[in-house]
Amino acid sequence: MPPIFWYNSQVGDRRLPVSAPRFGLSVFGCAHTVVVENPPKIDLQPYKTIGLVEFSSNSNESLNQIATQKFMGFIQDAQPQVRFLELGPEDRLARKLGRKSLDIEAIKAIEKEYGVSSIFTGRFEISTVKPKVSIGTDLSSVRASAVVSISMVAKHRETASGATIWTGSRQGSWKVAGIDSSSNDISFSMTAPEDQYGRYLEELAFAMTDNFRPRYEKRHAPK
Repeated sequence: MPPIFWYNSQVGDRRLPVSAPRFGLSVFGCAHTVVVENPPKIDLQPYKTIGLVEFSSNSNESLNQIATQKFMGFIQDAQPQVRFLELGPEDRLARKLGRKSLDIEAIKAIEKEYGVSSIFTGRFEISTVKPKVSIGTDLSSVRASAVVSISMVAKHRETASGATIWTGSRQGSWKVAGIDSSSNDISFSMTAPEDQYGRYLEELAFAMTDNFRPRYEKRHAPK
């Protein structure tokens, strides 16, 4: 079952410079069509080096690292010139800076300590597996399934001021088990959630980084 995503993303008031659209030409019969590459909504190239704090979660460190690496990888695929400096887990980073958490003063200290102009932070939450049961209208069939949900949020912050300049969040649900019974037969299917969480996090990270990717569209070219 493909994941179901709920989208909630916002961009801060700061407007970053973007490059002009790129054009490619393709010909279909007598009609001319141009493929236009529109720049990403958020251009990270003005930031020379960006700090990346390892994502936190209610899960384990291995999944935290997977989510972080996927998030970074999708941004660099979209904008290869962007440079990241990996800063490790949030709690360890805060302690190294002499702070209890990554508050505004800690974020400002990151600029002095590491020389980065901004940082990304993120967190995800994995729900417990939730059962769903439905009974057919004729009462002769029963369907039961188990669904897991994961929510992910990330922020981009300036280190000079500590201000948040972008926030994005995504949530997805996946079916991990199912039973389908009728008067004739019973079928059962199940996937192991623990083994699939890495793939689910990858899908969320891809959706989360949508604003950093260029867009392509076809337009009719004037003759």
